[in-house]
Formats: sequence, C-alpha cells, structure tokens
Amino acid sequence: MSDLSNPHDKFFKETFSQPEVARDFFANYLPQRVTAVLDLNTLALQPDSFIDPDL
Repeated sequence: MSDLSNPHDKFFKETFSQPEVARDFFANYLPQRVTAVLDLNTLALQPDSFIDPDL
C-alpha cells in the first residue's frame, strides 16, 4: 500500500480492501432501493486507485 498522509484514508483503504467488510457495510448502510439493484456478491478488489492524480 502506498504511503497515506491522512490516517482516515489509511483506515478506509485498509478496511474496504476486505470485500466481506465492504459487502457488509454496503448491505447495512446503503438504502434498500440501492442495494436492491446491486449484486454485492460480485464485489472484487481492484488493484488501482481511480482518483484523479490532480486531486
């Protein structure tokens, strides 16, 4: 994992890098109308960041 200067970023990146944790979080905290159209069993860890480098 790359260096993260913000401890909150590190916490979320490490926590949500575990698909079972992310799945449980989304299932419990997203509105039902959102989870109804998602297949949370297809969550997969992606190796890259999709944040614009300028940010």
